[in-house]
Amino acid sequence: MVSARIGIWKCPECGLHQIWKTRSNKSSKLDRKCSKCEKRIRATLDRSSSGKGRTRSLEIWERDPRSKIGELVEEAARRNSGISIEEGALDRPNDEPQSILPKIWGSGWKPEIPLEFPQKVSIECVRDDLLGFIAERHDGHLDVVSDCWGNLKMPNYLDGESFHEFSEILVSELKKRMSERLLGPNLSSLGETEIIPRRTGEVFLERRMDRFLVDVTLCLRRMAHYHSITVEDRLQWQRWMIRTRLVDEQLKDLFASGLPTPDGGTFGGKGFRSTWQEGVAACASAMNRAVDLPESERENADVVAPMIRDMGLALAMGQTPIEVLAAQMGKAGSYMDGGIEGSGGRDLHIGNWEKRVLPPTAPLPIASATTTGVALAAKQMGVKRFHLAPVGEGCSSSGEFWEAMNFAGVRGLPICFMIQNNQIALDTFNSAQSGAETFGDKGHAMGIPSWTIDGSDPGMFYASSAVAREFAMEDCGATLIHVETMRGCGHAHHHDDLYLGSSSGNPPGYVDRDLLRYWSEKDPLPNHRELLIKLGVGEQMLNRILREEEEGIAAARSELEEMDWPEGNSVVRGVTSLFDATSHEHQLSRIDREGDALEAVLKSGEYGIEFSDAPNSWTFSRSIQNAMATLAEQFGEQMIFMGEDMEVAGAFGMNLGLKARGHQTKLLDMPLSEAIIIHSATGAALGGMRPLAEIQFGGFASLAMNPLVNNAAQLRWRWGAEVPLTVRIPLGAKTRSGPFHANMIESWLTNDPGLVIVSPSNPQDAYDLLIESHHLPDPVVYLEHIGLYGLRGGMTGWGKSINQVVDTESVEKRLESGNSSIGSARIVRGGKDITIVTWGAMVHVALDAAREASKKGVEVELVDLRTLVPFDSETCINSVLRTGRLIVLQESQWTGGFGHTVSSRIVEESFWRMESPPIVIGALDTPVPFSPTLEDHTIPSVEVVVRHIQRACT
Repeated sequence: MVSARIGIWKCPECGLHQIWKTRSNKSSKLDRKCSKCEKRIRATLDRSSSGKGRTRSLEIWERDPRSKIGELVEEAARRNSGISIEEGALDRPNDEPQSILPKIWGSGWKPEIPLEFPQKVSIECVRDDLLGFIAERHDGHLDVVSDCWGNLKMPNYLDGESFHEFSEILVSELKKRMSERLLGPNLSSLGETEIIPRRTGEVFLERRMDRFLVDVTLCLRRMAHYHSITVEDRLQWQRWMIRTRLVDEQLKDLFASGLPTPDGGTFGGKGFRSTWQEGVAACASAMNRAVDLPESERENADVVAPMIRDMGLALAMGQTPIEVLAAQMGKAGSYMDGGIEGSGGRDLHIGNWEKRVLPPTAPLPIASATTTGVALAAKQMGVKRFHLAPVGEGCSSSGEFWEAMNFAGVRGLPICFMIQNNQIALDTFNSAQSGAETFGDKGHAMGIPSWTIDGSDPGMFYASSAVAREFAMEDCGATLIHVETMRGCGHAHHHDDLYLGSSSGNPPGYVDRDLLRYWSEKDPLPNHRELLIKLGVGEQMLNRILREEEEGIAAARSELEEMDWPEGNSVVRGVTSLFDATSHEHQLSRIDREGDALEAVLKSGEYGIEFSDAPNSWTFSRSIQNAMATLAEQFGEQMIFMGEDMEVAGAFGMNLGLKARGHQTKLLDMPLSEAIIIHSATGAALGGMRPLAEIQFGGFASLAMNPLVNNAAQLRWRWGAEVPLTVRIPLGAKTRSGPFHANMIESWLTNDPGLVIVSPSNPQDAYDLLIESHHLPDPVVYLEHIGLYGLRGGMTGWGKSINQVVDTESVEKRLESGNSSIGSARIVRGGKDITIVTWGAMVHVALDAAREASKKGVEVELVDLRTLVPFDSETCINSVLRTGRLIVLQESQWTGGFGHTVSSRIVEESFWRMESPPIVIGALDTPVPFSPTLEDHTIPSVEVVVRHIQRACT
C-alpha cells in the first residue's frame, strides 16, 4: 500500500537538489529547509501529468512512490553534479577531425525580433497549428508538447510581441523538460550506454533534442510570419496569381492556334501551365528581389530557381509576360538568345538571370543542384544572399537532387529546397514515385529541417519562404518545404487531353476525378479573392486589378505577334567566348578551298620541345601544382578548389603545394558525388566565384555528364551566361589502375558543344594551359594524364623523364596582351614525309616512333594539338599539305574516338594532296585492363606506330 509521495526538489537559493517525502499519499503541501543554505520553502504539490509542479519559483520533480530511496539519492547526485554538454561537444567527441559528428545547423537559433501582427491571433489557433506540425514531424513528442503547453499561463489572444515572448518560453520549457529525460531513475543507465558505436545515450538524445527544438522554433516563427501578413501583401499576391493564370491561358491559346512561320506553316510553341499552383508567387514577397535593387547591388539579390511550371514565381520576381511568351514561342526577342540581341528561340524555358531567376532545364535536378552552388558561393564569399529551389515530386527521386540536399545539409548552405507534390509526375503516380510517408521526410534524412504546407494558400508559401530566409541569413543552413498541391492540367499543353480527357471523350482521361474535384475546390484564385473580400477589400478594387492585368497581357500578346522569328544563322553564335559553331556554308567553302601549304615551322628532324634534368626543372605534376598555387594567389577569395579528398592532400598529393603556400582555406572537401561537384561548381561560377573542380579519375566523369554537357556547356549558348569554371580530370594508361580509372574520355565530351577541352603533354603546357583555362569565362575541361605525372622517381609511366624548366612569365604576358595558346596546336618535330597529329601522353609515343622512323630515312612531322576544342585544324592541314600523309594517334579506343573527327576535318581540305589513306591509331576496343601485360598490349605502342609509318610511306 502506498503511504507517501516522494521526489526531488531544487533549492531556489543555492541550487542544491535534495530528496523530499510526505507523510501520507494524500498530502499536497511541501515544507522543507535546505540542508545547505537553510532556506525555508513552502509549496503546493500541484501535480501535472509530468510529475513536475507548476510553481515557477520552485522546481519540484515527483517520482513513483515505489522508487527506492537509493535511486533518488543517485538522481539528486546526478543533478548536483551539474551534468551539461559544453557547446561544441555534440559535434566533437574528441579533437580529432575524423571523429567530428555532423554539425547541427541552427542549433539554439532564436529569432531576434518580434513581428508585427495586423490583428491578434487566438491561442487555440496557435496550439492547433503547433500540435498539427508535431503530429506530422515528431509524433512521439505530442504528449511532451501538450504537457508543456498546459503548464504555461498565457492570454487567449496574442499580438506579435506576446507571441514572440510566448514562443521563447515554450521552447525553453521544452528544452528543460527533454533535458531531464536521463536524470530520472528509469532511464538513468541509458546515459552512458553506447546507442551506436562511439555515441552514448546522453550525446545521442541531446542531439535529437537539438534538432527537435530547431523544428519547433521554425514552426512557431513560421506562424508568426503567417500572422504578420497584411491586406496589402494579399492584394499583391492576387495580382501576381491573376497575371500567372492569364499568361497560362495565352500560352494554351497559342499552342492551339499557333502563329504563322516564315515557311508558310504555323507554330504553337510548347509550354507548362501552373493551374492551381499560382500561390507559389507569394514566395517573392519574402525575397530580396533584384528588380528592387540598384544595378550595382544586384549581385546580392536573392536567387530563385523555379521548376518548369513555376511561372508565377518567375513573374513575381520581375520577369515580364512578354519574356515568358517569347521564350515559349521561340521568338527572336526571347531571353534565350545566348546574350546576343535578336538571337532568341534557343530554349523555351522561363527565367532571367539578371533578375536572379535561374532558367530551368528539362533534366529535372539541374536547376536546384546548380542553385546549391550559387548558395555555396554566397557562403564562401560572405554575401548575404538567400536561394530558393523548388522542384516537383518527380525530381525528388533523382539522385542528383538528393546529392544537392546532402551537400547543402553538410555545409549549412543558405538555401531552401521545395518539393511540390503535384500528385503525378508526367504520367507516374505517387505510389510509384516514393515510399516516404511525406516528401518532407527526405529533408530530415539529410539533416535539413522540413515541414509541409497546403499549396492552395499563398500565405503559407510566403510564411515558409520568409522563415527559411531568416533562418538561412543567420547562418543556420538549409531547409525543405514540402508542398501538397495538384497539377490542374496536363504535364504540358499537348498532354491535357490524355490526362484530363478531351471534349470528344476520346481519350477519356485517366485523372482521379475525386482528387481533381478536391483540388479544384481549393483553387487559390477564387478562394483568395473571397478572403480579400472578407478582409474588407472592395469588389471594385479587385475588378480593377483584373482589368489592368488583362490589358497588360493583351499588350504582351500583340507584341509577341509582331516580334520577328530568329534568323537561322544566328544559332551558331556564342557557343563559347572563343568561337562560334561552324555553319553549313563554311564547311562547303573550306572543302572547295585551294592553296599551297605554308612554309614549315621546323626543319625536317628539328624539335620544337626541350626537356631538362636541371635541378630547377619541374615534373608534369609539379607544374600543375604550381599553376594551382598561382591561381589561388591571382583570384583570392573568388578561388575555390572543389573535389573529393581535397583537404588532406588530394589524389596523388596534388594539393600539398596549395597547403604549403597557405591556401588550405580554399580547399573544399565535397561529398563523394561527381554530379554535385560539377553542379555546385557551375553554380558557384554563376554566383561570383572561379571554381577549379576535380573529378578524381576519367571513368568517374560519366557520373558528371549531366552537369557537364546538359548544364555547364550550354549556359552561354542558351542565355549568355559566363561560367568561369575549370574541371581537372586525371586519366590515362600506364598507371596500372584498370577499368574506371584510366579511361580516355575526350570523345564523350567533344560531341557536346560549349566546353573548351585542353590536354597538355608536357610541364610547360601543363602550367600555361591551366593558367589560361582558368582566366576564360567558359567551362574548361583540363585532361591531365596521370602517366605523365612523374610519380615514379620523376619518370613517366613509359619510364622517361619529361621534366622541363618552366617559364612562368610568358603566359602572364600573353594574358596581358589578350593572346592565348588555347586553340593553338604546336609542331614539336619537323618532318617532310608524314604528319602525326596527337595529344597528351601519345605525343611522347609519337616522338619515340619518329626517332625510330628517322633511322630508316622517314622524317615525321609531329603536331601536338594541346587543345581539342577548339581544334586547330589549320596547323594540321598545312602540315599534311606539306607531307601528303596523315596518322592521327589517340590513346582512347579506336571506335568512336575523337581522332576520327580530327582526321575527317583535316582530310576535307587535304584529300587531293594526299599520297596514302589517312590512318587513325587507337587502343583496342576493350575496357582498360588492369594487368601490366594486358594494358601494355591494349594501348598504342611505339612499335605499332612505327609499323603504320612504314606502311604509309612505302
